[in-house]
Amino acid sequence: MKIKTKHSFIFIFFLLLNFTCPALQTKKIINVDTSKIPLIRKPESKDLMFRQFVEEADFNSKVYANMGWNLSTPNSKSKNEYGQPIYTFYKLVVPEGMDFMWLSARLSPLYRETVATLNQLSGADQKIEGKTLLVSTFSGIFVPQKPACPWEFLLHKQYLTDGKIAGSIEFNIDGKIYYFLERERFDNSTYLFFVDTNMITPLKQSVLTSEYGYRISPISGKWKFHSGIDLAASEGTEVFACKAGEVTYTGFNATYGNYVIITHYNGMKSIYAHLSKIIAQRGQKLNGGTLIGKVGTTGMSTGPHLHFELIKNGSSTDPEKLLNIR
Repeated sequence: MKIKTKHSFIFIFFLLLNFTCPALQTKKIINVDTSKIPLIRKPESKDLMFRQFVEEADFNSKVYANMGWNLSTPNSKSKNEYGQPIYTFYKLVVPEGMDFMWLSARLSPLYRETVATLNQLSGADQKIEGKTLLVSTFSGIFVPQKPACPWEFLLHKQYLTDGKIAGSIEFNIDGKIYYFLERERFDNSTYLFFVDTNMITPLKQSVLTSEYGYRISPISGKWKFHSGIDLAASEGTEVFACKAGEVTYTGFNATYGNYVIITHYNGMKSIYAHLSKIIAQRGQKLNGGTLIGKVGTTGMSTGPHLHFELIKNGSSTDPEKLLNIR
């Protein structure tokens, strides 16, 4: 009788410990073998797999909109006319010339954060064209068990501190563990950290001959504000896009000569002037580092150089603060 009583106390002790200590509770782990999931060859309506992906993603967005059901509490008795989310994954081949922002728009209503974290992208400017990415039909943030890049460490620390990771579902994707936080979005700091990755310099080699700010104009000889920087280089030197974006203007005017304007995805525009040749085309979506033209001395110029400007949210910005020019 004493033995039975002792065993009963031990059983009750561990039962209570299991309920009071989340770390000891059985954690739900979903294993994903990417070799067995369907492939989307093109993110367009003609592709059967893409249409199926969109239907499932739309269904899940309605589940979330009618909330009540939560991935981390699958036994919830909440009322939801749509039932439970569909936990499916697809592989997707990114078409040539398509960047992250363009692709994520195609995958709506799937969150951008979901695509970025699931594939452990280093930033919005990472070149993804031609690569095969994973996409899920349900939205949220995948926090890797082993963060690799700066903003992943930021996420890991943030959610480890507030305890959300402890109650999350775990996905084992080809041996890598991810903590999934349903319907979670990037906060402003993390989003800016992801989108505003370091820009690249538009010229591989150059000499800074005129800084941003007021100066005596070499053309008029008057004290005048210089809204960009001048980078001297040999005529014909290749000029590259400083960040991913879309070419919104190309042309010629008396001041800038041949010029290119690129609109980026974070309220920023970049201007490249005095070109000898324009290679980029208006409407072209490109990645950072894409060749857009060649150094020249067209327009109001005293010699071959690139006049480079940055405009952030409608205001002129000093490029030297964002680029490693010197």
